[in-house]
Amino acid sequence: MVGLYLVQHGKAFDEKVDPERRLTPEGVAETERIAKYLNSIGIIVAEIIHSGKARARQTAEIFAKYLGVDNVREVDGLNPNDDPRIWFERLLRLDHDLMIVGHLPHLSRLVSLLIIGNPDIKIVEFRYSGVLRLSKAEGNWVINWFITPDVIR
Repeated sequence: MVGLYLVQHGKAFDEKVDPERRLTPEGVAETERIAKYLNSIGIIVAEIIHSGKARARQTAEIFAKYLGVDNVREVDGLNPNDDPRIWFERLLRLDHDLMIVGHLPHLSRLVSLLIIGNPDIKIVEFRYSGVLRLSKAEGNWVINWFITPDVIR
């Protein structure tokens, strides 16, 4: 069963403080906490993709470090306001476990499109550094679990 992990980037500095919007120390710590936990329960992904924005790239790199993933790359179609149908179509052919590190509202719209076919109905409240796992069952995407830094101590 192919697993899809959707991750909202870690908490980032405001644009006025850091125009590149890199992760705050809290954002780094929360992302590391989640990544260490996922490693401890044996989560393995074949690749991690991200939007290329500093906060997404940093988040992806932290997950890669703790999950032992060498294949980390920037891809198109994952920016905050990109059309979720771009990745909806690409995920139809997914044949390996994949982690996508992205932004809101894109991630929220993508999961809604995958699960209920309508990107405009919000079904998940994402959280910085949170990870939503989906899998494909009988041709349909289903939510397996959602974990946030708040529940990992």
